[in-house]
Amino acid sequence: MNTHTLRIIATALSILVVANANAHETGPHESEKRLPPKSPLSGAQLAQANASQPKKPQEANTPRAATPFIQFSPLVKTRYDANYLYVESNAMPDHPMMVGITAWQQQVPIPQPYSGDNAWRIPLHPKPAENPLSAKSNFFRGAIALAANGVPIFNPIKNDGRTDTFLAGELDEYGGHGGRADDYHYHIAPLHLQETLGPSLPIAYALDGYPIYGLEEPDGSPVENLDRFNGHVGPDGDYHYHATKDYPYLNGGFHGEVAQRNGQVDPQPRAQGVRPYLRPLRGAAIVGWENPEPQSYSLEYTLNRKSHFINYTILPEGGVRFEFVDSSGKTTTETYDAKPARGNRGDRERQRGGDRNRSRADSEERARRAPDQNDPNRQPWITVHANEMDANFDGALTREELVAEVEKTLAGYDANSDGAIQFAEYEDGGGVRSALGGFVKQHAHELDANNDTSITRQELMALPLRMFQKADANSDGRVTPDEFAQMKSPTRKTEK
Repeated sequence: MNTHTLRIIATALSILVVANANAHETGPHESEKRLPPKSPLSGAQLAQANASQPKKPQEANTPRAATPFIQFSPLVKTRYDANYLYVESNAMPDHPMMVGITAWQQQVPIPQPYSGDNAWRIPLHPKPAENPLSAKSNFFRGAIALAANGVPIFNPIKNDGRTDTFLAGELDEYGGHGGRADDYHYHIAPLHLQETLGPSLPIAYALDGYPIYGLEEPDGSPVENLDRFNGHVGPDGDYHYHATKDYPYLNGGFHGEVAQRNGQVDPQPRAQGVRPYLRPLRGAAIVGWENPEPQSYSLEYTLNRKSHFINYTILPEGGVRFEFVDSSGKTTTETYDAKPARGNRGDRERQRGGDRNRSRADSEERARRAPDQNDPNRQPWITVHANEMDANFDGALTREELVAEVEKTLAGYDANSDGAIQFAEYEDGGGVRSALGGFVKQHAHELDANNDTSITRQELMALPLRMFQKADANSDGRVTPDEFAQMKSPTRKTEK
């Protein structure tokens, strides 16, 4: 081993020692989850390093907003017109994923088709909104920003409207996780991108078109006087957001104009899963991630102090083969074909008219196969499935948990994002593996109050809420096991 090689090894070891020491000095309390890793360089050092590192070339007329995304080509591709920058990616970053998650819903990252008509769209001429919308009470579905490496960023608060995903242990070391469609996305600012971009370039763009910078100003100076959305007007006179280590972590809403539809920014790309999403696996912690060869991945998690593995491969036609290995070495294999590409809204509308009669006939046949409503031993749906909807496993079902189940079911079936479940959508095999998902298939006509072969959010919510109100004897918004037992009793059934 020559002297030059020894020096390289010594330098690497010294860096590891310093990094470990710094992590110990600034580590969180035991009750806190550690922050995703970020560059150990200061803002000034990042600025100097960034200035000395040449940026990837771009065409003279390329919009300024494209610059941070271009740094991650060829994983990320851009194009533009007069109004928008379009960003294409598969949302699979070049860093390990999922490691560090302690609250896991058994999803894993698979490549997503964010390209063509399904690409991300960033406004090139953002406009301040007359009535800015906060992410504390809006946008609990879908992305609110796009990281420079092509990975979408969702609201830090999950779709139940109250849980901070970071504090709940749902995020990995880089602030991301696999979503319901096995789509990888971040929920907090991707500070690690500063190592590539430095402070002078945004680490992300909010979907209103305003940039999101890191923990320092573009010139490396400290950040001051942020508004309620983590933004302000910079020295150049332009508005921008900043990342922070505490909530809201990135843009806490939208300073600029956006359209909101069904709880998310509209339009935006759709993730494409291949399997129904799963329930949380309590007690599991993800400890390892590998990408042994192209299109093949391996995730290791521990449960009851024993290691389990999920090895999976993306198949040439877009499907996925999963190999589940338990702690004893027993292997179970599941293969899912790629779902058909979803057409745009116009295509779905045209198809809906042609399929309407078939869908009604199929639904009526399904209704004939449904359980007998007059069966004296039949229990109310809400009683049978209460435990499935009890998200915090406290033995009681709250109104919020029921509403979350409704929203989950709507999102699973609503393939064209029109805010309703068309009969053709659930007959075509969409939906979710959930308590209400099966109820929809059995009781579509009962839910469809106006008989238009379309179940709106209001219609989907109405019947479950009536059941809940009937079970909630003391009207406290929480149904206990005792109240469910009363609901099943003969005396309760004869109430007028």
